Amino acid sequence: MDQGIRIEDNFEDVLNKAMVGLRLRKRDICERAGMPRDRVVSLLNGQADHDDLLAVAAVLELHGPSLVRMAEGMERPGPIEVEGLMVYTTPFPMPGYEEMTVNSFLVRDPESNIAVAFDSGASVDGMLQDIDSMDLKVGLILITHTHGDHVIALNSLLEATGKPPVYVNSRESLDGTIPFTEGKQFNAGSLTIESRLTHGHSPGGTTFAISGLSRPVAVVGDSLFCYSQGGAPGDYKQALGNNRREILSLPDDTVICPGHGPLTTVAEEKAHNPFFPEFK
Repeated sequence: MDQGIRIEDNFEDVLNKAMVGLRLRKRDICERAGMPRDRVVSLLNGQADHDDLLAVAAVLELHGPSLVRMAEGMERPGPIEVEGLMVYTTPFPMPGYEEMTVNSFLVRDPESNIAVAFDSGASVDGMLQDIDSMDLKVGLILITHTHGDHVIALNSLLEATGKPPVYVNSRESLDGTIPFTEGKQFNAGSLTIESRLTHGHSPGGTTFAISGLSRPVAVVGDSLFCYSQGGAPGDYKQALGNNRREILSLPDDTVICPGHGPLTTVAEEKAHNPFFPEFK
């Protein structure tokens, strides 16, 4: 599968998310790292210095060597192929984030040709082409969370697929959807989909763990990114704990499908994600 999707976060994004999550000010980091303000500001603005990065990482409870590798641009997941898993990456530019894209996913049951859609992204044109060309029936639509970039094209998807049921975690609301609670299991042909609450970035952020394909797959929304995670200013510790417990506890070969950026795996994130130093 093409992994040309750009990695969502740079090392400075990780630093800023951790700083905000821990409610630390630049002054706090300067004092704890023993660094002058201008050097801390340089890091937060994306100007990497090896030693300074390691010092600030320690203050922010991040894995310093992983951040250094991110700054050097050396890390990227290899190709990931799963029969029956289709990825759609659509542009969603915003002021200050002109290169932003958002992912949606389609999973096909190999036995029945029933498909499950996960989010809609900003456009469903590519998804609808595959549905038509492969003669798929969309049995249900599962929403990881209701932030606009992930559901903006939902009505188009519904109209084109005969309005299958759409499920959203009961901690969030979206017109025309069916609420569910943590732990609900969905079935589509031979596929089994387990819902896992991974809130923090959003109140009802949900990871969908899929079994029945050639390898396990987890659609995680913005709970986790390749080498990063979604911002969670008000629930930072909760988000970290949820990701450890509900995502990184899955088998190492589990393919992680994030809301932004390239596919990754549980093993890849344990080895390289700076937010989780305990796995290194």
